[in-house]
Amino acid sequence: MRSKLAPLAAMTVAALALAGCSAGSGAGEGDGDVTTITFGNWRVEDQALWEENVIPAFEAAHPDIKVVYQPTGTDDYNAAIQSQIESGTGPDVIMCRPFDVNRAWIADGYFDNLKDLDGIDGFTDTALAAWTGADNDPYCVPIASVLAGFYYNKTIFDELGLKIPTTMAEFTSVLQAIKDNGKYTPIALGSADGWQLSYNVLDSIGPNYWAGEDGRLGLIDGTKKLTDPDFVAAFQAVADLQPFMPDGYQSLTYEDQMQLFTLGKAAIMADGSWDVTAATATGLDVGVFGPPAVNAGDQRYLQEMPDQGVGLNADSKNKDAAKVFLSWLASADFQSIYVDKVPGFFSMGSTPVAYTNPLAQEFADLKTDALLTPRLQLDRLSAGTPPLDDNTWAVLQTVFNDGVSAKDATAKLQTDLDSWYVPAG
Repeated sequence: MRSKLAPLAAMTVAALALAGCSAGSGAGEGDGDVTTITFGNWRVEDQALWEENVIPAFEAAHPDIKVVYQPTGTDDYNAAIQSQIESGTGPDVIMCRPFDVNRAWIADGYFDNLKDLDGIDGFTDTALAAWTGADNDPYCVPIASVLAGFYYNKTIFDELGLKIPTTMAEFTSVLQAIKDNGKYTPIALGSADGWQLSYNVLDSIGPNYWAGEDGRLGLIDGTKKLTDPDFVAAFQAVADLQPFMPDGYQSLTYEDQMQLFTLGKAAIMADGSWDVTAATATGLDVGVFGPPAVNAGDQRYLQEMPDQGVGLNADSKNKDAAKVFLSWLASADFQSIYVDKVPGFFSMGSTPVAYTNPLAQEFADLKTDALLTPRLQLDRLSAGTPPLDDNTWAVLQTVFNDGVSAKDATAKLQTDLDSWYVPAG
């Protein structure tokens, strides 16, 4: 969701106050035989979860270490962490932004290298990719990822005799059948929020056109261009949803489309797994399906976006205790607790984890036989100006609001990318 990758915001007075408090919170000091470490993060909404479930489980197994949860609002987080670290008051362990923001923090010396951390070998290279530095070593422990797909109202599907689509042709047929019935909006989707068009639509169905990591890494190493036929076809597939969107979709926000779906007025909604709870809040019988393959029998791809990692402050005075905590975060014990308490967030470790929330389990099951790939724009391709990330949001809005063609849209994005990006190959 947009807030999880918010751009650098001006620090508020509250954030400054928190930064001041962190310096005197006990970090770097032992309380008898107990070492206190601070955990800086942006998950304000998870404070009770960590303090009542996660941290007590860790401290029960490690009574010589006390963990203080130290959250900052997500929009102020980047600025707050940077200010704290540069003033020497940073927390011992720090929640890491994925890809380009984190890579800049690594280059600035914020984190210690974690290649030798106990438990880090329980993650695949793909899971670690969002947290690596220029040396390709990991600097953060992956905590959780989010997925993207399509929520659907099972009651409407049953009423209209619809089946879950497995190909894009079937998807179009389902949308057309709902439109022809006239009782429901086929897909709750608007163009008021460009990030939603990018993250939950293009980056969801697109990998099935550009072959996931082949296309994404190809853009990074320069062997592929956004003007290649596969990328143009992906943009066209997104544009082809326009006839099935609500009237006045140009002013429909992310929050509006959620309301449209949860009130039972729309049959399908493109969204991320983090909205598992919100999608079912009104009691609807909701299911989820993954982005359909382009053709029957094609390899299926699924967006898995690294959302949270945790790294070790290079200036921490409590590194031994902090490493014990980080190793525990890398364990299945932690992963089982966290992802079960926060439905819609998923373990990135190699050990299978079960989910008690049935819709979260449905989302997790989408990973079976799928090749996983993160969002297209966030790795290296958004480190300059204009960043491919924000630029894609804006260009997709012109596709829906101004009738810009997929060919012209991708040409615009590639031209802007070429103006600053030197391929890594």
